[in-house]
Amino acid sequence: MRRRHSALDLVRRGGGFRKSGDFPHAEEAYRKAVRIDPRFDDAWTELGCLMMDCRRFRESAACFRRIAGGRDGEVEADDPAQTAVALLLGVVSRRPDWVRGQFSLGCAYEHLGDNGRARDHLGHALRLDTSRQAAVQALLARMYWFEKNWKEGIAAADRALEANPKFFLAHIVRSKCCSELGDIQESIPSMLRALEILPNRELHSGLLFEMNYLRETTPESLYIEACRWNAWYAAPLANQIRPHCNTPDPERRLKVGYVSPDLYGHPISKFLIPVLEFHHRSRFEVFVYSVGSKADSITDVIRNSTENFVSTEAKDVKLAERIRADGIDILVDLAGHTTGPAHLLFAVKPAPVQVSWLGVLSTTGMPTMDYFLGDAQMPCPGTEHLFTETIYRLPRSLGCYRPTDNVPVAPAPSLKNGYITFGCCNNPSKITREVVRLWSAIMHLVPESRMLLKWNDMETESKQRRLRQWFVEDGIGVERLTFAGASKTTQYLREYGAIDISLDPFPYNGGSTTLDTLWMGVPVVTLAGRMPVQRIGASILAAVGLGDFIAQTPEQYLKIALYLAAVVPKTPNLRQEIRRALVASPWMDEIGIVRDVENAYREMWRTWCRSQNEAKRFGVSH
Repeated sequence: MRRRHSALDLVRRGGGFRKSGDFPHAEEAYRKAVRIDPRFDDAWTELGCLMMDCRRFRESAACFRRIAGGRDGEVEADDPAQTAVALLLGVVSRRPDWVRGQFSLGCAYEHLGDNGRARDHLGHALRLDTSRQAAVQALLARMYWFEKNWKEGIAAADRALEANPKFFLAHIVRSKCCSELGDIQESIPSMLRALEILPNRELHSGLLFEMNYLRETTPESLYIEACRWNAWYAAPLANQIRPHCNTPDPERRLKVGYVSPDLYGHPISKFLIPVLEFHHRSRFEVFVYSVGSKADSITDVIRNSTENFVSTEAKDVKLAERIRADGIDILVDLAGHTTGPAHLLFAVKPAPVQVSWLGVLSTTGMPTMDYFLGDAQMPCPGTEHLFTETIYRLPRSLGCYRPTDNVPVAPAPSLKNGYITFGCCNNPSKITREVVRLWSAIMHLVPESRMLLKWNDMETESKQRRLRQWFVEDGIGVERLTFAGASKTTQYLREYGAIDISLDPFPYNGGSTTLDTLWMGVPVVTLAGRMPVQRIGASILAAVGLGDFIAQTPEQYLKIALYLAAVVPKTPNLRQEIRRALVASPWMDEIGIVRDVENAYREMWRTWCRSQNEAKRFGVSH
């Protein structure tokens, strides 16, 4: 009897933890309860429901079998979630007004994508217990997010937060919905509140990435937040860093490893494939670590371009051990804080030299990342101290670019239309209120001009609403705006034939889209700033020899746009000239740029070798 009372007390305590959102302590309480009294069905039930709510369905099913008198080793369906749901339905059928069971079934059906059943069970749970308002509304918000009904998702998240301002999931979903609508001003505060409640390194990495979209972000504030990320998640792993056994021979053949989750039809492939193809094989052995499960025909091209292609879903330390075992000398991060669960592998330094290149153009915040590979324009000269990495500037351009298709350059549309069409094919999250205000001023000064905005889902009302409202507030009628959604690669390039002049957003400039634009002969106006991401346009245009299109102030940006609006209709060959300039530039000198990168790697390696030999001379262990 005493055991049952102790177990019951633990179950009640676990319920309190669970209600406050503290699932780890709730699980600890429930597991103590079943250890004290293994025959206490309520304890197994509560633990099973908690496991289901945490999407740990195999453990959930094991708990429900205990109630039904089954065995842990019993054969189950291929899908553990389906098994757990079937077992819980058996329990709920005998207790239709059991709140916890109804709620957990709602959670499970949401995971299975059966939103109709999920809403039925969640609604029933809420009718039985109105105190579940925050949890139910947060789950409804997440369903709206998956359904791309982002406005309703925000409304549901707000209802959850009205009931419980510290409900973690509601803040997360609200942030994600705002981000999908391009409202980064609202997305970031929601994410910050979530991280204050429960620090999470992947979500924190997402915050660092999204900060690049905000006008208020500075290199200083980005550096501070990156260092905070490092202090919370990376620095505690410092005790796992071990000495490297790599032979410190400055001229030997080196093993170079590239790490990315984006090795499929992602813009990074336009930059990486030439590097893999033209690496000097007698001097470098190349490894590619593809993190995650995304793959397509581009993945096959990358796989066939390197001697050692490793597809892995291993995280952090496990992947770091694989890299160390491969004897990698120089490890290159191609995604920064968008790498996901593998990003922390760089914190345990599996390779002697670690380099950040091409991915997210900002500091990682990790002292274990040795170098940041940039060029003369990016990062902004004078901000080098705001990187934990040493800045290494490539001599000609940040990288090399290979177009996805050889689509012919089309004539400027104004030659036929009689009016100028401005355009932007960038993520709408990059289009801030200040950007629209400047674009509207340009359109007012170019009579009858139009604006074409193209991106994924841009044909939907939810994506258009905010941007359309801003233009209307600035006096630009909706009849002058055209919105277009995503297209297949070849068609996407052809659609640049509908744009006379491309207007680069800020503070987050276009990258691969700017190169695509120049490839199709369309002139681009960019505004340079202090943020690394606001130097991409300047980096590209300077290397292509189009420095006259780089503005240092909004006023210059407007003047360049007006100049081009006057010149484009009078210069039929301009588009062909722009393509020729890109082809003749370092950006399309694939072999030359790969040699520049290899020279950088060699210089970094020689520096490491000197440090090792000096340490050996003075008897210092590294």
